[in-house]
Amino acid sequence: MSSDCDKITQEDADEPCAKKSSLDIIDKGGENPPEVLSKRRIKKLAKMEKWEVRKKIKRQEEREKLRKKRQEALLAGIERTTPSRKALKHNLTSDSPCPISVAVDLDFDDLMIDKDVCKCVKQLLRIYTVNRRSESPIPLYFTGLKEEGRIHKTLQRNDGYQNWDVTISYNNFLEVFDKDKIVYLTSDSDNVLDVLEDSYVYIIGGLVDHNSQKNLCYKIATDRGVRHARLPLNENVVIKTRTVLTINHVFEILLRVTEKKTWKEAIMSVLPMRKGAKVKEETPE
Repeated sequence: MSSDCDKITQEDADEPCAKKSSLDIIDKGGENPPEVLSKRRIKKLAKMEKWEVRKKIKRQEEREKLRKKRQEALLAGIERTTPSRKALKHNLTSDSPCPISVAVDLDFDDLMIDKDVCKCVKQLLRIYTVNRRSESPIPLYFTGLKEEGRIHKTLQRNDGYQNWDVTISYNNFLEVFDKDKIVYLTSDSDNVLDVLEDSYVYIIGGLVDHNSQKNLCYKIATDRGVRHARLPLNENVVIKTRTVLTINHVFEILLRVTEKKTWKEAIMSVLPMRKGAKVKEETPE
């Protein structure tokens, strides 16, 4: 995925239209004039297009480099410590004994600026990667995706995403799952998620908004009459920063718990050091 994508912000889109090139002001045949782009925006778009071309070449070079490295290790008699790419392809969620499912609700396309859309897709990629490397991957769904929306278009920059071991749906999560088997995860809920229940689907809000849409996921759950809960963060660790986690952190904590780790172990193994998390000491009764 293009690293330059993160550099395109709402500021670029809101720049004054006074910065026009001669091409921007041409009105062909009396039709509506084309969208006016600033010089800065044009440069960034050109840079992104250049990167899209370079990305495929770079990926091929990286694959060739890895192939040579594996051959050298094989000749040197070094044993592989990680599963091969070929082995990972056979590690399917359909064969997994994992008793729960997880869905990322992507029905927030219009609530994020371009920069945050790119971050959202990067987190989806991280979820897919972490899940694929698990011995018991969680059956994973992306729901509420808007066809040809910004999230969809950003996903399309990842060659082969259609072949991911993920069920992608353009329908709302209520149209995909049994309402009585849904738990919507939100840090604003008063309900603490103590146990992952078999056959339940845990919904993660696919929103990167830096907490500007506070209570939104909680409101979605209550308005649609589905169960909601929050991860037991405060019950297990002390965190210096806010307790709103990224999409991939929430997913990975759930994954580690399905791998028989305790909530405390799962949370501490996933949270980044910048959170300053420390294990909460148990107080005697």
